[in-house]
Amino acid sequence: MRRQIRPRPACRHPHPFLPMPSRKRPVRAAGDDALMARALQWNELFSHWPDAQREELLKSARMERYRRRTQVLSHDRHRRELLVVVSGCLEISSVSDLGRKYVNALLGPGQVAPVVRLLEDVPLAYDYHAHEDSVIIHLPSDAVIAVLDAMPILWRDVARLGLRRQRMSVAMLQAQTLGSIRRRVAATLAGLVEIYGLQQQEGVDLRVRLSQHDLAAMLGLSRQTINKELGALVDEGLIELSYKRMVVRDPAALRRIGAEG
Repeated sequence: MRRQIRPRPACRHPHPFLPMPSRKRPVRAAGDDALMARALQWNELFSHWPDAQREELLKSARMERYRRRTQVLSHDRHRRELLVVVSGCLEISSVSDLGRKYVNALLGPGQVAPVVRLLEDVPLAYDYHAHEDSVIIHLPSDAVIAVLDAMPILWRDVARLGLRRQRMSVAMLQAQTLGSIRRRVAATLAGLVEIYGLQQQEGVDLRVRLSQHDLAAMLGLSRQTINKELGALVDEGLIELSYKRMVVRDPAALRRIGAEG
């Protein structure tokens, strides 16, 4: 006689003696709360906020660790969140219909994007990838807006950050349209020095993995053109190159070249 197997009821609880995880607050690893609190304290947008308001943001925040080249927000590209870089590098980029990649920016620790997600119904124009192994805090936009509306004076910090970004965008657009290739390359490297540069005995170490392909994608140029321009800067003694590593020997000279008319 064949034994009849009765189907087991679906288990809605992982264990009858363990509490269900709360859905109101993300589950975090030990030490994450302290790390996120420190990250917000020196972030470009939240550093001047009162402690109570930063603590309110942490209630709905979650922290994720991404391997290099992993897409951020891959499961829900249009989720309205701010991305706070704790460590590593966040690449903001897009790909044309012809498959050509354009890198809009590389954001380092202490920076946040996309601030435009504080507006409703604004489509996300770019993709976000971990350019290096990175740690990113995700802040739901609605939670940030709730804190801002409860203390409207904090919107001033959002406005200031937006205006700084606007000024940088205008300067970049002017350099892209009016500047020489040499000027564009120098200005881009000088900007990266400000974000990632670490002063060493031989110069300023650019602590981000930056290939010629990456730099070409940032400037909309061919890799051959980038190779030629970097070679000229090496010959002038302004930079030193090794495998995906760059040391800037004269940052002031790069800034002067980048500011030329």
